[in-house]
Amino acid sequence: MELKEIAPEIFCLKVAIDLSEEHVNLYILRGKVPTLIDAGTNTPEVYQAIQEALQELGIQRLEQVLLTHWHVDHAGGAENLRKDGARILIGKRDYEEWVDFCSGKSFKVFEEYAGQVWGVPPEQLAMILKYNKKLAYLTALPEEVAKIEVGEVIPAGNGTLKTILTPGHTAGHMSYYEEDLGLLFSGDFLLPDVVPYPGAWLENGAIVSGLPSYMRALERVEFLGAKAYFPAHGNARRTPASRCMEIRNQILRQIDRYTSSGSVYAGGLELSKGHFNPLSAFAYMHYVFGWDSLKFPSTDSKTASMS
Repeated sequence: MELKEIAPEIFCLKVAIDLSEEHVNLYILRGKVPTLIDAGTNTPEVYQAIQEALQELGIQRLEQVLLTHWHVDHAGGAENLRKDGARILIGKRDYEEWVDFCSGKSFKVFEEYAGQVWGVPPEQLAMILKYNKKLAYLTALPEEVAKIEVGEVIPAGNGTLKTILTPGHTAGHMSYYEEDLGLLFSGDFLLPDVVPYPGAWLENGAIVSGLPSYMRALERVEFLGAKAYFPAHGNARRTPASRCMEIRNQILRQIDRYTSSGSVYAGGLELSKGHFNPLSAFAYMHYVFGWDSLKFPSTDSKTASMS
């Protein structure tokens, strides 16, 4: 556990997790409304790290936990904190995705579209599903949550946080903006070293990539006026506007170089130089599907539907 003050009465808690990302950053706002941004995985080690940090900061009880999105390394430990008395807040769309993940519905949807639409062979598809299903043990759906609206202003710490819709990585990813200080808590939306892989979800019976909505969110945040951003992974950086431009330009270069390999699976395998790994394959295929959706939008809309 590593605890560091990043602004007056605002702290970054860096916690080790046993996933492809070795650490996740949680943010504690001390003051009138003790608040935690993101909850880490549902493991005793993460819960203990949070309790030790709260004790060190003299916080007897968290008032609320604001979740950026539903993924297990961000929302997984929320139920433990709800049992301790904290309110759990998350955007409506990502709560729906979280419910589908915990119920197993999302696995069935992925199995269908990955096989039928992306061309993943049965053996490789089974390996990806096996890995993803293991992640379900790292999250627990809270018995009660409050669903937050886009643009809602939430008292937190000694100030307020404004919810900013920043979809792409997930359908309803939220970032939280401390306007007085110009600080953006960006979750997985803005990362300092990598472009987060775009998610994919159902809209009107068709699988769509999160990349188009991510590109629009980058433009929105670029003109937000934030002075610094604090990501869920990696170190904080100033000038979020410049990072938005860097990421957008990197994606545009990737799209420009991209040529279709015949299927999303084939394109993902090409990125991994022919070596299949269930974890990297999952991410690579989402990148390829996103590039397809922006470079060949008419083809994407025709091939991604499921009946």
